Amino acid sequence: MAELRVEKLNFQRGDFHLQLDELRIAQGEKVAILGENGSGKSTLLQLLCGVLHGSGTIYYRERLLQKIPVAERAQLFSLLPQFSEVIFPFSVAEVVLFGRFPHAQGNSFSDEDKYLSELQLEKLDLLQLRDRQFNQLSGGEKRRVMLARVLNQQAPIIYLDEPNASLDIRHTLEIFELLSQRAETVISPVHDINLAERFFNRFLLLKQGKLLADVSRDQLTPELLTETYDVLVTRGAAAFTFCHQ
Repeated sequence: MAELRVEKLNFQRGDFHLQLDELRIAQGEKVAILGENGSGKSTLLQLLCGVLHGSGTIYYRERLLQKIPVAERAQLFSLLPQFSEVIFPFSVAEVVLFGRFPHAQGNSFSDEDKYLSELQLEKLDLLQLRDRQFNQLSGGEKRRVMLARVLNQQAPIIYLDEPNASLDIRHTLEIFELLSQRAETVISPVHDINLAERFFNRFLLLKQGKLLADVSRDQLTPELLTETYDVLVTRGAAAFTFCHQ
């Protein structure tokens, strides 16, 4: 059974039109969304989460998204948007703990919630920052905190919009390695194609709001990427390379 199923999805905003006839994603898949700026990657993510609304149908485990209460959606999927801020002066530990809110009893967090939050702080290399105010952090540190909050939600599907934005090389590699080893389904727009090819096993290639291809890692060819990005793509010994045509 598909964990996520999409049929006849359409969305229009101004001159931009996104159209997706069919998409099925099984439990545990690691799916990268590739495409130029403006191709519809973030829009698709927001439609799948119900942040934006178009026509067509989106099912989670055969349940129609529109009929799933908002509070219950937080137990089905989590979202890391491109940009996220915290207005109030919360500490890093508090922001990560908020990821447990869908599982909390009333307005209080259990000892297990606090324990799981500490684990996420450790996994994302944040223990030394746990008492710092979120708004005092660098861009990359904030990104890791928000990712820890999303992972702490323990939803079976994780949506990440460019998860390595503002991250240094070490933390980028550590986080992508962590994501590739987790049991959850991960669906993420990724700008770094070589990074995506290394850690993801399925690729949705978008071009001007249309699904150009839906392929596995061994089907991700230079020819497909050339068509997707309108640049000449070749394959070296260990990576794709790009140049103007």
